[in-house]
Amino acid sequence: MRSKYTYDESGVTFFYYALTVLSLVVAPATVYMLFGKKSSAAAAKPKTPKVRTRKPRTKSSTPKIKLALVLAGWALIFLLSYKVKTTEVKEAKMWDPYEILGIDNGESEEVITRAYRKLSLKWHPDKVGKDMKEQAGEMMAEINRAHKTLTNAEARENYEKYGNPDGMQTQSMGIALPKLLVEAHTSPFVLMLYGLVFGFIMPFYVGRWWYNSTRYQKDRILNPTMSTFFKNIREHISQRNLIELLTAATEFTEEDLKYRPSDEAALKALSEKIRRVSQVYALDLFTPSKKFNSKDSWKANILLHAHFFRVSIDSVELADQQQQVVMTALTLVHRGLLQISTTHNWYICSTLLMNISQMLVQGVYCYDAPLIQLPGITWENQPTIFKENKLYSNHQLMRLAAAEQRQALSQLNDKQFEEAIQAAKMIPRLEIARVLLTVVGDKAITPASIVTLIVKLRIANAPNKIVPRGKGVAVADIEDIADDDTAAIENFVSDYAKREKETKQAAPEAYCPYFAGRKDSQWWLSFANYQSGKLVVPPVRISDLASERVVVLQFQAPPQKETYRFHLSVKSDSYIGSDVMQEVQMTVVDRSTLPVEPPIVDDISEPEEDSIAAQMAQMRGQQAGARRNDDDSSDED
Repeated sequence: MRSKYTYDESGVTFFYYALTVLSLVVAPATVYMLFGKKSSAAAAKPKTPKVRTRKPRTKSSTPKIKLALVLAGWALIFLLSYKVKTTEVKEAKMWDPYEILGIDNGESEEVITRAYRKLSLKWHPDKVGKDMKEQAGEMMAEINRAHKTLTNAEARENYEKYGNPDGMQTQSMGIALPKLLVEAHTSPFVLMLYGLVFGFIMPFYVGRWWYNSTRYQKDRILNPTMSTFFKNIREHISQRNLIELLTAATEFTEEDLKYRPSDEAALKALSEKIRRVSQVYALDLFTPSKKFNSKDSWKANILLHAHFFRVSIDSVELADQQQQVVMTALTLVHRGLLQISTTHNWYICSTLLMNISQMLVQGVYCYDAPLIQLPGITWENQPTIFKENKLYSNHQLMRLAAAEQRQALSQLNDKQFEEAIQAAKMIPRLEIARVLLTVVGDKAITPASIVTLIVKLRIANAPNKIVPRGKGVAVADIEDIADDDTAAIENFVSDYAKREKETKQAAPEAYCPYFAGRKDSQWWLSFANYQSGKLVVPPVRISDLASERVVVLQFQAPPQKETYRFHLSVKSDSYIGSDVMQEVQMTVVDRSTLPVEPPIVDDISEPEEDSIAAQMAQMRGQQAGARRNDDDSSDED
């Protein structure tokens, strides 16, 4: 049977096709809009008071357009669903002469003739009423055709082969595509559309995606920036040189941050202000970098130091760019420079980069008093407060009685004093509650053994003192475990991973009024060799320290028997003056000092004589004896 294809742009097949294609597009788009990656604007909105803010960005109309398209898509889906439901589907029915005559397949010609006569008498137009003449005429035509098909040899053969007494027929099949797509007068436009989509639009977006993906590292830092950092960072490098290297990033040459000739006058005036402030209050005089002397680096350097020295910027545009430079620099420190430094195990360089992170978040210069993080404390009154009261840090202030606090901050008015005390309460006071170096399962550390470092940290002034210790499981506290209790230490380490997931806490927001965006308080734990100045393990970034946290690290002990000194340092990435450091000693002893392990006792008893095992053992013994006898006989021969 030959098939004839027709384009169905109004029938039910087209509705099915359009409904399927539209659902494949609209349904995933809806799921992505509802449950996909949300915009971080709401989550990143700071809740702490801010001195410096960024001007609000113009809201993009793209989300509204996407929402409108999705709603329109669902409207079309409902409309097409209604059409599919209400459109009548005419099923193709096979023509069957046997069914028309009311007989079974394969009946004889006599039976066929008898059935034909019977139906002819019933449906002859002369035998029915006037109201049924039209129906009777149609029925008689079908009856005559069925009788002829079954009584005529040629017609019957055609029916058995092709399902039709007239021979092979054309079958019409509808294609669920509009006829417009293949008509001659529209083919040039269709080809132009195909060429536009597949020859321009798709290559354009694929090329742009590929270009952007190859420009960046996995941490979203430009490749030229990482190349510059790799070439210029050194183990023994000053903090000032690290800041200058930071300003050489390619990110500061992008369109929204790059130098413009119109900025020249404002940048020169700002540079002079920074120089005067640094001359009075800083150890180093601010000067432009000699190595990284491009205009873009010069602009970034000025904006960063204006942030460090809290110099006000008159230009609204430059002030907004400054906050963008600060946020970009913080990302470059965390994911770029610090990553390179820790890869080389440079302890001093990594520590300086952590200090720069604190400077960026708080808007302070290096070696500033931690007290300057409080509102109302300025470059002018801080030296007086220190001189008169010997008050240097926030923790010193909080240890004083209320009356002594007010006297120490007498230069502030009542409102400023209350704000300063509230901010001081937000700044965490970290303590190292317990440090333990051990080899799990042993009571001594031997050469080249795997050493486990267990550190418990506590925020002494945390507002929430309740610390979850597991879900329905009694969890031992590392502070209650003795150094020589190897079994308890082994159980603690084995349960550490599970307990860590169960007790994960949300980090509090850092108080940073000079940082425009939201910043969560996080920490770095470093463990370095005192003699070599190298990191023993890469620093661990702790992002969930709200009240208490246990950190477990492992490293290989040195191969020599000796007493080693290590620096355990926990540094904040947001606050100055909250870091803690502790010296840890580790003695590596010879393996011979370990207790002798008891011999393994074989508790397997001999099988009973009447057991199957005993009988099999006896048979094996007899066979072995027979083999020995055979061997002896052969030797004698």
